[in-house]
Amino acid sequence: MRRTAFVLLGAVLIAMLACGCAEQQGFKRTENTGERADTHPYLVETDSATWYAAKADIELLGEDAFFEGLYAMLADAEADMQEARAALKGFIPDEIPAVDILTDFCGKDGMADTANAYYNGRRNIITLFNGWENARITLLHEYVHYLTMHCAQTRTQFGFWAEGVAEYVVNFVCKNRLGRSENMGFEIAGYPPVMWDQSWDEAENSIDPRKLYFGLGALAANGGLVGQRYYAVMNETIVRTEKMDKNLKPGELSLCEASGMIAYLVDAYGKDTVFNNWDVDPSAMKMVFGKPFSELYREWTEWNAEQCRIMGIRF
Repeated sequence: MRRTAFVLLGAVLIAMLACGCAEQQGFKRTENTGERADTHPYLVETDSATWYAAKADIELLGEDAFFEGLYAMLADAEADMQEARAALKGFIPDEIPAVDILTDFCGKDGMADTANAYYNGRRNIITLFNGWENARITLLHEYVHYLTMHCAQTRTQFGFWAEGVAEYVVNFVCKNRLGRSENMGFEIAGYPPVMWDQSWDEAENSIDPRKLYFGLGALAANGGLVGQRYYAVMNETIVRTEKMDKNLKPGELSLCEASGMIAYLVDAYGKDTVFNNWDVDPSAMKMVFGKPFSELYREWTEWNAEQCRIMGIRF
């Protein structure tokens, strides 16, 4: 009985220390007395977001586990969101309202079957599905959607720009602390095993998102997606065919191809030119860059191959 008492006391102290640490960082849950109070009884407010804790999710995980998972990611989430805003400075307002983030780990929303997180532009909320680990992998991408699709005066339109810019900011510009903490969901996403060693960052002891996306871009540019199912920027899962591969349309690109092209365009033409035109129909890129999409895609593959060579990424 004495041993059991000590074990229970230890567990209580650990939980108290975890909550205390979170509160010292400025993170503290409060009772929700306003909107969504019936389904999301608790709030945690930070500079960048108001997190709504779902009653069903608290019951699913247990109260301690739910809030420990939330508190454990808040510091990284705040740092990542701040960095994303800095990356888009000049193209979004200086003052950005905190975004509402709702948990739905029980999958009550139909989107839970196809996504780990989702920015709903009509409701202007981000919803997280499938637990805290998956939230770490996808949250920053959805936050960039909030910035470019809601906050920006000129808003991203068309899948190429919306998805390409989001992935570019998350994986080429930001450190992406959240994604690194889960190694970009390497096993979950089914990335080719060869990419593990090629993408490893010894200094950070994690997958480097930039190396990963340069490598994935090279694989895609060399026919690696032919015959494969993948999520295209047209917001559909499709299968790449040889015919498609020879004459790709902007909406058919994978996330790594689209974000890689954004990285190339920024490098070649400057951020102002790219970001000030992220509402242009991608099929009319010649109006902006003087070259059609097909030529810009070819130039990206050559530029991407050179980045891989510089970084020592080989297959």
